[in-house]
Amino acid sequence: MKGLIRKLVIMPVSIIILSLVFSFVPVLNEPGAAQAAPWPARVVYNVYATDGWVTMADGVPMYIYGYIGGQAGVPLTYQDFGLNAMGGKTVTIPTGAPTPTAGPITTAELALAGKAQLPGPIIYARVGDIVEVHLKNLGTHMGTQATPNDPHTIHWHGVDQDAAMDGVPETSLAALPANLPGNPGAGNVIVYEFTSSFPGTYLYHCHQEASIHVHMGMYGALIFYNPRDAAAATGPGKGQGGTLFGHKYDSDYVMLLSEMDPNQNNTEYNPLAAPLVFAAVPFNVTMFFPTYWMINGLSFPNTIHAAMLTGGGAFLWQWWIDAHPGYDPFIQGSVNAKLGRGEKVLVRMINIGFEAEPMHVHGFHPKLIGMDQRAWTWSNPPGITAGQGLEMNTFSPASGQTMELLLDFGTVKPTANYSTQVYSRTNAAGAPVLNTDLTGLPMPDPFSGIVLPAGDYIAGPAVPTLFPWHNHDDYKSTNFGIYPGGQFTMVNVLP
Repeated sequence: MKGLIRKLVIMPVSIIILSLVFSFVPVLNEPGAAQAAPWPARVVYNVYATDGWVTMADGVPMYIYGYIGGQAGVPLTYQDFGLNAMGGKTVTIPTGAPTPTAGPITTAELALAGKAQLPGPIIYARVGDIVEVHLKNLGTHMGTQATPNDPHTIHWHGVDQDAAMDGVPETSLAALPANLPGNPGAGNVIVYEFTSSFPGTYLYHCHQEASIHVHMGMYGALIFYNPRDAAAATGPGKGQGGTLFGHKYDSDYVMLLSEMDPNQNNTEYNPLAAPLVFAAVPFNVTMFFPTYWMINGLSFPNTIHAAMLTGGGAFLWQWWIDAHPGYDPFIQGSVNAKLGRGEKVLVRMINIGFEAEPMHVHGFHPKLIGMDQRAWTWSNPPGITAGQGLEMNTFSPASGQTMELLLDFGTVKPTANYSTQVYSRTNAAGAPVLNTDLTGLPMPDPFSGIVLPAGDYIAGPAVPTLFPWHNHDDYKSTNFGIYPGGQFTMVNVLP
């Protein structure tokens, strides 16, 4: 009897405690309210493997392999460079990428042939969601007759799953052959299904002849959010927040690092292209010699939204971001937009290149809160303050590695008063004079073209403050040897 009474007393107390716990779940998982979509859900993507063209920041056209597609039923905008990367116009399919169908290429599918995007679409879902990806190989359409029609797969890099879904043709579902008449297996569709119990930053890439296909452009970002993250409804780069490894953030950005060797893309796999450096011998992947380095498929100055009209083709920022939603490499945050505190911005760094890339940021020491889809709570536990824990200003992700970095814009001083002893002007002979010398000639910054005003130099978010974030292997911050370029972007500090 005493045991029964004890149970009757304890049960209501337990129910009250559980009710209180669950009532605080939305608060503990802020920012962001619960998603309207049921959880867990089945998230479907329609993806095609094909070829295409892109234009480098210096106007050089580059032939690529890649993916095109997106979430089922969501309008798809892609960039159509046409043959030899001329034009760059955007095309929108209001109903989204068509569902791949077994058999010959349909009229709807043919519209995407030869339109590979660089990088491939961001695939994102919530922890626990079932991700369903339909893949069909459309073959090559933009190269020459000598271009091989290779089979393709998708490997879900970092996802713990069964071997069949792993995307390695030697140990998983076979690679999809190209759609050539009489080609056995042509027209097949692979349906990948997987989920993840761990939030974080992942990637995907083709694992058929990976040493070639990856660096031809077959890769993209894969993100798993916590179920209650506001960003889970939109994907990265849209100004929405969430919580990762116990750390709150106000927005997240993808920084996908890669490189290209024109001798592989434009000479070996598009043999009618003009011969380049090493073109006298057949391309050997061990002789990989990149001359273009990219963040999210762009090189500086395209990384900071600079429009360029070069090489007969156009780069217009709005066209590009419409076709590559979520891949904005220009990182922005405010020093006081969040009720007097600085915004916290999560940067999802991914390296799909061959080499480690020492990416150095000026003006910040971001916290390293995770790596390879696992929390580094031993170095930065939740609630730790700025100036404590593992903070760095140079990060060197190895090939295939991912990192999550947290930038606290509250650490940037809102104003900084500098001495008038600043030599920002020259006299008639070209010698520097104080910037207070109104008879002096302005000495413009050769990088930005900005001329410092006479008088006290006051920097800070009265106007945006820019800090570079670039590869400190400085030759990788070039476009075919011309500095600045390559893996170089900016952090824009806003009021």
